[in-house]
Amino acid sequence: MSVIEGTWGVADTAGAIRKGEISPRESVEAAIRRIESVDPRLNAVIWNRFDEALHEADTAPRDRPLSGVPVLLKDVALEGAPFHHGSKLLAGLDWRFPVTDLFTERLCKAGAVVLGYTNIPEFLSAPTTESRLSGACRNPWNPDHSAGGSSGGAGAAVAALMVPAAQSSDGGGSSRIPASANGLFTIKTCRGRTPLAPSSATWLDISNSKSFETRSVRDFALLLDVVAGVDGRETLGALPPSRPFSQEPGAPVGKLRIGYTATGGGSSAPSHPESQKALKGAIALLQSLGHEVEEAAPDTFLSEESFAIIRGYWPSKIALQAAVVEKRLGRALSADDLEPATYAMLEFARQQSTAEFVAALDHIREFTARSLTWWKTYDLLLTPTTGSPPPLLGAITGADPKSRAAATLWGRFTPYANITGQPAASLPLHWTADGLPVGVQLIADSYREDLLLRIAAQLEEAQPWAGHVPPIHG
Repeated sequence: MSVIEGTWGVADTAGAIRKGEISPRESVEAAIRRIESVDPRLNAVIWNRFDEALHEADTAPRDRPLSGVPVLLKDVALEGAPFHHGSKLLAGLDWRFPVTDLFTERLCKAGAVVLGYTNIPEFLSAPTTESRLSGACRNPWNPDHSAGGSSGGAGAAVAALMVPAAQSSDGGGSSRIPASANGLFTIKTCRGRTPLAPSSATWLDISNSKSFETRSVRDFALLLDVVAGVDGRETLGALPPSRPFSQEPGAPVGKLRIGYTATGGGSSAPSHPESQKALKGAIALLQSLGHEVEEAAPDTFLSEESFAIIRGYWPSKIALQAAVVEKRLGRALSADDLEPATYAMLEFARQQSTAEFVAALDHIREFTARSLTWWKTYDLLLTPTTGSPPPLLGAITGADPKSRAAATLWGRFTPYANITGQPAASLPLHWTADGLPVGVQLIADSYREDLLLRIAAQLEEAQPWAGHVPPIHG
């Protein structure tokens, strides 16, 4: 195993640097070479700061949790860096954020070295990464297919071994869908677990969480320890864990009661056969480990209500972002400024009154209260992460009924946990005969990332996935 080959993870890299086996510069230089070699085929990295990263590596201390670990960012601000949200309009305005986000501060203080930003769809509002600004991000398992969205660039970069981890975010499935598409592990953390400020605010963006795309459960836990927790700039926070998250992988799991479903989440259409195979395989694996698994799910998950809520709420997020841009421009945004799907959401939001927006927030509160009662009986809910394998590029971006149906099927299972604020993981436990990954999702009760890390580590040990490397990799 060699850092030059890109097979070390976060913990391996940081450990080797602390021991003096490699230097931070060697770690960063190797990642830069991999990006330069592989990314032209994938289009996962859209902006880099390689010179600054090498300077930071030369001056980096070696005793931090993430000393010398190269990472990529998606949508957390770095002072003075381009912050375009996948928008051609914002790129034309050379939009930059004046300060660094708390999430980024914590990552860098822990010793991580930021190499650049990854590809995203416009305003992070699609389950695939295909924008007018940066073009399509391609899947390293098959470049004709989507890498998912909106953290598609992050997922493709980590899967292709460019970096051991990349920051992601999840407002409706945007971390879990790319993890499924690229054969990676992630957790959409619970509401308030990781900070959004100052570039965003938790109380306004209540469906969102920031986390990472990683190749191992251990790496994710280490990263979460670094960035978790809130401060005075946040207005909403999660209950703190009883111990560091990095102590959870390998800890006893016990016998869990797990419900599962292959339906629900916004579409009455049956899941793709490969998604059903992924679910069946996970059920068998969990049962072999001694867990009780039975067909059961919250009524709110089985209904199409969660999809309806996220579709009604998401345009308000677009409107909030648009308002900042409009203030700077001194005019209202038009259809020429945005991609058609983004502008349609903005128009929808413009037709809503303040009272309707408040009612939508109250609906989220009430939906959450109804949903969480199920977790008095069950420990986890198991579903496919996506309703199908990764679609072909262009297959879910159209406005025609076929494209909309395919997009709904693809992203049907993830919005529920964004509404309730529960933590939800995607695990890479299935590959199709054609070599495309299909993840399975585990949703836990509020604040229970610890349980997800324990069960995920147990599943990773029983059915290791790190040996699955895509054809396109560094």
